[in-house]
Amino acid sequence: MGCSLPLLADEQALAARDAQNKRLTEQLMAKPNHLSPTPTAKYNHIITYGQSLASAAEGWPALSKQPGYDNLMLGDSVRSATFSGDRFVPVGEAAFKPLKAVVQYKRDPKVILDSRAVAKLEKHAQEEGESVEVGALNMARRLYLEKHGIKADPEHLFVASNASTSGRSIAQLSKVDGTNEYRRVLQAVDQAKQIADAEGASYSLSAFVWLQGEYDYTQVQGGINDKKNYKQMMHQLRDDLNADTAQAIAGQQRMPAFISYQTDAKSSVVDGSLDIGMAQWELAREEPNWYLAGPVYPYVDKGTHLSANGYRWFGQMLGKVYHQVVVERRNWVPLSPLGATVEGREILIDFHVPHPPLAFDEPYLGYEAQMIEDRGFTLSDDHGEVPIEAVELAASTVVRLTAGRALIGTPRIRYASHATGGAGELRDSDPTLADANYEYLPDEGMPPDANINALADKPYPLHNWSIAFEIEAIAASEADQMQR
Repeated sequence: MGCSLPLLADEQALAARDAQNKRLTEQLMAKPNHLSPTPTAKYNHIITYGQSLASAAEGWPALSKQPGYDNLMLGDSVRSATFSGDRFVPVGEAAFKPLKAVVQYKRDPKVILDSRAVAKLEKHAQEEGESVEVGALNMARRLYLEKHGIKADPEHLFVASNASTSGRSIAQLSKVDGTNEYRRVLQAVDQAKQIADAEGASYSLSAFVWLQGEYDYTQVQGGINDKKNYKQMMHQLRDDLNADTAQAIAGQQRMPAFISYQTDAKSSVVDGSLDIGMAQWELAREEPNWYLAGPVYPYVDKGTHLSANGYRWFGQMLGKVYHQVVVERRNWVPLSPLGATVEGREILIDFHVPHPPLAFDEPYLGYEAQMIEDRGFTLSDDHGEVPIEAVELAASTVVRLTAGRALIGTPRIRYASHATGGAGELRDSDPTLADANYEYLPDEGMPPDANINALADKPYPLHNWSIAFEIEAIAASEADQMQR
């Protein structure tokens, strides 16, 4: 973690502090990625694994119904023809097909629902549809082709598979003492490798995408809301996946990039807990070739699950990150705090900002952009909860909190915690636009609320929103001594 400059009130000191934060960001983002395999094989496989947000529960209707590029999937869906269990069975046949999104019938996932059947689904039907890897690969492919100045590249293709199972804790998805869904990943990789081998074509396992943690926040199905436990299990799971797929099946020496989201703290049953989200952030900071793409709280949702547009929107974010770390071989760090200092009732929080300046914006809760109390920040000290008098942007990379009373002891800052519904208003100014547009499809079951004028028929904006976090502020004088 970078150290903040001492807290000074004048503009010159804030400008110096802001410049230091930007230098730290340049250093972070300039680190090269030499670890994951480059996408130079004929078939470069990306596997999604996790629970219901990974499998796209409630992600209907399908939006990406037509292949946008030369991306592929294993079978007639990215998911298995089995909803759960230890087998990955391609829908249709075990062959590479053009990548597109479909909605599968939950009771019999080998059945793909047409638009009329989708329109008849109940409001919160759990049928799985537009999953994140479809949007991710389409965004990544657009960036890849633009980078190389070509319209297609049949000798270097992206393949998507989704081996996720809804309603699972990390313990259940693990190799040892789980519910055997772990084997679905191995089978998806093995079948794709066999297809490539039959062609005499090269194959590489390029990346894992991980979306899971809700059942650990809620402590059901063996889930444990504990940071240390989650980090240990997640680390072991990543190592097991690499050993049993990339090494044992693909025969490659380089570990696939591991790209995670941050689980929404609104799932937590422990008020204020950010253990799972903090575990995911710490792993990305501590482990080579491990990347936290960002949070999912800003995107249109149906409650716990995202909507079809929400899944595709965040998928495009994943594609942006995949391109940066796998194709461009550069580091990725999400919008996140570098540290904080306190002097009197004033706290300054320094941020790593991928694209300054910072901005306040309204995330989507359901289908409505909504203000979050105190911009998503909460504050406490040795005497308990502290009211916040003001939240302001002090500089392009610095947020100022003003406490509503004198602070006692060490202030603790939380952002996007359970107390604020797992959401906040802080984002950067990344100008990147998605490859896909927001779609409103009333004839396929989308409610009138989903017709959002600010988004409809426009590319999804790909700003980087701040991750949820919990940090302590140090005295400005102490920060000054550390700088010296």
